[in-house]
Amino acid sequence: MKLSTRARYSLRLMIHLADHTDQAKPIGLKEIAEMQSLSMRYLEQLVVPLKNANLIKSVAGKYGGYLLARQPKDIHIGEIIEASIGPIQLLDCLEPSYPCEFMDSCTSRRMWGLINTRITDVLYDYSLDDLSEKKMRSQTKGKAGRQEKIHCPVDGGL
Repeated sequence: MKLSTRARYSLRLMIHLADHTDQAKPIGLKEIAEMQSLSMRYLEQLVVPLKNANLIKSVAGKYGGYLLARQPKDIHIGEIIEASIGPIQLLDCLEPSYPCEFMDSCTSRRMWGLINTRITDVLYDYSLDDLSEKKMRSQTKGKAGRQEKIHCPVDGGL
């Protein structure tokens, strides 16, 4: 079971916006692409569902770009994941309308439903503010003020 690249990169995009913009100055996709080592073309695709979900807003013009639509503390990780890939659903059979003759008696379906609910709950328990790179870096400073290397669970990087 893996989280899709689309979901991971959408989360990276959102964390970047949370860490590098204030409410007055949008950030352009070109800058995000360079700083996050992501394809500009892919980022252009990622912003559409995030904008449709009212998680980001765009500003047109020479100094335009993207801003978070709400404060980082008010944007839950589950919202970002669901905006990018749809509802969090481990198996098709968890859908009430899924045609399965064993739906009422399947014990594994109930187990997968519980796991799905717990995963969803955890993703909604954390906000963009909780994953802030700035916040994480400030919390991992060594005694001498040096930056300690931390492993990022989102994409395996720092």
